[in-house]
Amino acid sequence: MEKYGYEKSNLTGQEYCLKDHVRVADPKQCRLYIKHEVYPVDMYTTTDIETGEDKLVMMFSKKETQPLYILWKNRELK
Repeated sequence: MEKYGYEKSNLTGQEYCLKDHVRVADPKQCRLYIKHEVYPVDMYTTTDIETGEDKLVMMFSKKETQPLYILWKNRELK
């Protein structure tokens, strides 16, 4: 029986709670998070509705990315 709101990671096989994680599809944002040693807990591909192309989506911890996200929104994350 699956737990509601949980997913199984394609990377680790571990379960994680969706409400505690964020989806990031911007490749530059993903690279900068990883550059700052915040690693995705999961990743998968999805189809872009507008273009029909495949996109890579990475799941990151909300708690770990919060300070980086603020810098990202202020265009200060380098």
